[in-house]
Amino acid sequence: MRRPAAGWTASPRRSLCIGRWAGVVCPELWVPSERGRGIRYSNCCRPGRTTLSEPLSLMNAVLAPSVAGPPLAADQGWRARLELGFARRGERTVMVRNRSFGPLRVQRPFHPAPGECQVYVLHPPGGLVAGDRLDLHIDAGTDARVLLTTPGAGRVYRGGEAQRPQTFAVHIRVAAGAHCEWLPQENILFDGAWAENSVRVDLELGAHYTGWEITCLGRPAAGETFTRGRLDQRLWLWRDAQPLLGERTRIDGGAALLTAPWGLAGRPVFGSLVTTLRHPGAIERLRALLASTTSGDLLAAVTELPELLIVRARAGCATRLRGLFVTLWQELRRLQYATEPATPRIWAT
Repeated sequence: MRRPAAGWTASPRRSLCIGRWAGVVCPELWVPSERGRGIRYSNCCRPGRTTLSEPLSLMNAVLAPSVAGPPLAADQGWRARLELGFARRGERTVMVRNRSFGPLRVQRPFHPAPGECQVYVLHPPGGLVAGDRLDLHIDAGTDARVLLTTPGAGRVYRGGEAQRPQTFAVHIRVAAGAHCEWLPQENILFDGAWAENSVRVDLELGAHYTGWEITCLGRPAAGETFTRGRLDQRLWLWRDAQPLLGERTRIDGGAALLTAPWGLAGRPVFGSLVTTLRHPGAIERLRALLASTTSGDLLAAVTELPELLIVRARAGCATRLRGLFVTLWQELRRLQYATEPATPRIWAT
């Protein structure tokens, strides 16, 4: 048995089989010790599975430096990165690259319609704390059709007095003839969160992108408002290195924007839907849908730019706004492909 390097210790306790934890199967893999105790990953007797030495309270320790890079200090947050690649293979779009580090994963891809691939992006911890950073890179190859979503709402917890940002950065590249959709469920910012979110999309000629972002400031159901913290949200769309859209939204906790009529008017949920899909009559059809589906605390409008359609909305609850965006997305799909869209099943749960 290899001995760990200085500062790394094996736990003498019994091992518990947990399956393919973090996708690692290694004869000997060590993590930092804590007062003489640590976690050791090793192969168990069953192929394709791993073992985790107790205590389970240390499950969030980082992997050995030789595998995952230098260990992070406790106040540096948790880093995760996921790189996905998709390619057209005959009548199907398949996932050809799936490389991850840290707690950011995907389930197996689904193929609900000819030529289409759907993938659910998973973040097992369930939320971001101070100093955490997630990086998602998506590459849609020529003529690929891929939809990516999340199984549930994201959460950005209170950041603490240090005001260290909690970051989620998405970079999408879409090749000629491909269509990529990034449609995550809502992001909930707890009071005191310091969120930095960014999406950059690079499109080739003939490529299409549809995406939305839905943000809930505070927890309305619990009576919590967004009185402290900050949201810094950015969106860039480029086609052949030429900018199509550049936006930055910065909201400070307790700002007048949250309650003013020219801002959110007391509605804690807002979002935007952006698409490059163009079809004759699309703008009129979306406006008709908005007129028939928006009422009460749900307000929305659509804007047409040279290569884009943009819908902006605000609401009293995330469920209503998300339902509106799903309805608009379904209509865009019908106009573009003349077929009923394959709605991700996870949205119905």
